Amino acid sequence: MACLLLNLLFSILISLLIFNKYTKAKVTGVCVNCHTMHNSQNGASMMFNSSYNNATGPIRYLLRGTCLGCHGQNPSGTNYLINGIPQVLHAGSVDLPGGNFAYIVGIKTRVGSDQYTAGHNVVDLGVIDAYLSSPPGDVYSTGVTNNNLTCAGKFGCHGDRTVSDPYLAIRGAHHTDDSVLKFGSINLSAQGGTVGTSFRFLLGVKGGELRWDRYTTNETHNEYFGASSPGSGGSATSPAGNTISGLCAECHGNFHSTMGVGTSSPWLRHPSDRLLPNTYEYQYYTTYNMTAPVARQATWSGWSGSGPSNTVTPGSDVVMCLSCHLAHAGPYYKILRWDYKGWPGNGGVNGCGICHKYKD
Repeated sequence: MACLLLNLLFSILISLLIFNKYTKAKVTGVCVNCHTMHNSQNGASMMFNSSYNNATGPIRYLLRGTCLGCHGQNPSGTNYLINGIPQVLHAGSVDLPGGNFAYIVGIKTRVGSDQYTAGHNVVDLGVIDAYLSSPPGDVYSTGVTNNNLTCAGKFGCHGDRTVSDPYLAIRGAHHTDDSVLKFGSINLSAQGGTVGTSFRFLLGVKGGELRWDRYTTNETHNEYFGASSPGSGGSATSPAGNTISGLCAECHGNFHSTMGVGTSSPWLRHPSDRLLPNTYEYQYYTTYNMTAPVARQATWSGWSGSGPSNTVTPGSDVVMCLSCHLAHAGPYYKILRWDYKGWPGNGGVNGCGICHKYKD
């Protein structure tokens, strides 16, 4: 009896350990949403039926799809979430915070851009950039080209960028307890050490994750991590300062560092990972605007709060690359968040005027 009781208690303990490990995992739901044991069910393939699921046979880790095979399951559909999986390629009106690859392939309408200036032309899309053969400002000589740019790994943004294989680079991240990235339990010091504890699986990048969809109110948005200086220590595989701009600098380092741009006004290039000034026209940007979002420093008290802040604090908050650009793709020239090329004749939004109040 004592032996049975001991075995029972041991089983309960193991169950609790497993439960605690996965209750806050990135992915929830049944395994078959993403995986297949034998790639066959009732005589039919279990592969996601997507024109961007480019696998010719079974995929490693028993996955049912490639990166875009999972995250672009129904390109002509309107859902930005399918079984909880965020869709970075779809025809709906609601884009994700990083944008939508549908603008590159022409499923959604472009404004002032073409297939080659609407976004990052990952090779999975089948639209090879005809203008650029390598990332502009690539001071680290990453080896990324228009013929190998992909979603994850050495030639992508997500996952471990020291690993060439995109599946190996992202392995395990979807099952990691990512509570350190969620409002109410954000822990900046615990972020960035692994792919799964990094903002949006961007290894080394910190931030606060709240929503998948882009078009939310200014009060319900993700928070980006920034710094008052581009810092040092960045490389082709490591973001300087753990910031989102530091990640961009891995491929576009010459646009992020102080090289050729100076350290203060007058700037030769638009600064990033720099404080939004608390003087002149900039002091009036005080309400968060998703057309030109700002990044936050580690000292921002909101990191420990239950949600993001709708307040912008000039002199503390940070101008970043994503203040002007989207990450994946968008309708406007050079992946900008607004129609810079067509303004003001198109009657659209002038995102520059959100920070440069006197010039709107």
